[in-house]
Amino acid sequence: MIREFKGKKPVISDMAIIDESAIIIGNVTVEEKASIWPHAIVRADDDEIIIKEGAAILDKAFIEAPKKVIIGKGSIISHGAIIHGSIIEDNVLVGIGAIVLEVNVGKNSIVAAGAVVTKDVEEGSMVAGVPAKKIRDVSKEEIEKTKTMAKEIMEKAKYLRKEY
Repeated sequence: MIREFKGKKPVISDMAIIDESAIIIGNVTVEEKASIWPHAIVRADDDEIIIKEGAAILDKAFIEAPKKVIIGKGSIISHGAIIHGSIIEDNVLVGIGAIVLEVNVGKNSIVAAGAVVTKDVEEGSMVAGVPAKKIRDVSKEEIEKTKTMAKEIMEKAKYLRKEY
């Protein structure tokens, strides 16, 4: 469901894939090859949200923009995760049920499932816990695994289109 809010209507690439049960409201831009999965909510009623090329917003994720939100190229926002007024750089994996609150998460990082992130995350870091803390650097293998997962999700997303 695509909804206008106060005269601002989402701009969605013809090459993006949006599940029919997802809700996208307001000043949202969804770039090509991005996917938004069942029951995800992307709401930009205060500021803007930009979902970059190849990013995946998985089932029941919630993204809100009390200030500008960017979801970087190839980043994955997992099931039930919440992104509130944050910049998620390229190739970031935000784990299931994680909450990211008005911070910047550097590229090639991993936010563990269930983490609550209240401070900026430096590039290439893995954070976990409540509140989240850096537990280690992300390995080269993990960086490549996130890239592979994003590509696999894009292939699966093709089946969200009604014509399939």
